Parts: sequence; C-alpha cells; structure tokens
Amino acid sequence: MDLQLFVIAMCGLVGLMVGSFANVCVYRIPRGESVAFPGSHCPACGHDIAWYDNIPLLSWLVLAGKCRHCSGSISARYPFLEALMGMSWAWLAYHYGFNPVLLQAIILISLLWILTLIDLETGLLPNVLTLPGIVIGLLFAWWFGFFMEAAIGAVAGYGVFWLVARIFLLVTGKEGMGYGDFKLLAMLGAFMGWQALPFIVFASSFVGAVVGIVYLKLANKDRQTEIPFGPYLALAGMLYFLWGEQFVQWYAALIMGTQR
Repeated sequence: MDLQLFVIAMCGLVGLMVGSFANVCVYRIPRGESVAFPGSHCPACGHDIAWYDNIPLLSWLVLAGKCRHCSGSISARYPFLEALMGMSWAWLAYHYGFNPVLLQAIILISLLWILTLIDLETGLLPNVLTLPGIVIGLLFAWWFGFFMEAAIGAVAGYGVFWLVARIFLLVTGKEGMGYGDFKLLAMLGAFMGWQALPFIVFASSFVGAVVGIVYLKLANKDRQTEIPFGPYLALAGMLYFLWGEQFVQWYAALIMGTQR
C-alpha cells in the first residue's frame, strides 16, 4: 500500500471514530452537558454503553438501532454522522494528500457537520463551537500567511449579518436570524479570508430561499415558521473551501462571456 492510500484509509477510519464523538457533541452540547463525562450511555434508560456496543456503524446495525438494555430506539443520526465523518475525512485525504491543508480541512469540515446537525435538531449554533472555531481559523491563517485577510473576514463576517439583522429588525420589528449565524459566518471568514464571504452569503441565501420556499409548501407551513440558516452557511462554506478558485474562475468567465 502506498503512502496516499494509507493516509486515505487511516483518515477514513479515524473519521468514523471521530463521528462517534461528534454524535456526543450533537446530543450533549445543546443541553449544556459535558462531552467527556459521564461515558456513553443510552439516552432513554441511562444505562452505560459497553465498548462492543459503541463500535461506529457496526454496533448500530447489529443492534438494529435499539438499546441492548431497554430496546429504546437509537436515532439513525448516529450511524449517519459516523459514516459522513468517515467518508468526509477519507475524501479530504484523497483531495489534499499528505499536506498541512488537510489538517485545516478536516477541522473545518468536521466543525461544520457538527454545527449543521445541531442547528437542524435544536436551532442553535453553540458558542462553544463557533468561538473556538474563529480562533482556530485565525491560527491557521497565521500559519499559512493570510492572517490579515482572515481577521478582516472574521470581523466582516459577523458585521455583515449583524447589519442585515439590524435593518430587518427596524423594517419588520422582528429578529431575522440568530447571533449564532453571525458567529458561524465569522468563523468561515477566519478560515478562508474575507474573499470567501460574497460567495458564501450569496450561495447560502439563494439555496436557503429556494429550499425554504419548497419546504414551506410541502409541509404546509406558514411564512412565520423558523428555518435554520446555519446548514446553508455551512454548505456554502464547504463548497468555497474545496472549490472556491474554480467558482471564481467560472464566474469571471461567465461575466466576460456576457460582455462580448
């Protein structure tokens, strides 16, 4: 096995295990619980989960998605997030190879998946993840030599949504989005620099509007229904991080083509 295949395989395996911990974060952090203590336990009966019932993917399948002790249902989100993390880590290793950017990519994408699942389940984007994420992003920017762009991105990321929210509040008298969204955009700005913000804001707003309208229609909900915006920011951030240069080149070519 050559080095690249070894790195891909190891990243996939470690990603599976980190996915198990990510599930702990998704469940406990919004509830204000420690992610370290106590150990893994069934959310229904509280019984400790043995190591052989805590093997990523395999244990959930063997137990048919139920607790061994109380037969309580265990959410399909557990194997889903484990598989998602494993595949994400393996693909990032394939995409970047054995490169310092791989570490940055793994941390950012993992944070974004965890934040996405938390936001979808609870409507929250916890400070305990976004604020350290901003610091980590700035540290990587310092390491890679674009600290000023990242610092401006963090400030502008927060400021753009803060300004939009203030205007929306003045016009409608209602809060348009939560402060967690501001901090998530600041985190993305810290990881990628201010240059990423126009694409992230536009792409997340466009996709969020389209998906939101479709969801409200299909679910027969009214326009007052709150829809988490964090997942759209996270998705747009992932797209720009992975293929930002290609998006910029494609857009520039499109604009040049329309001006001829």
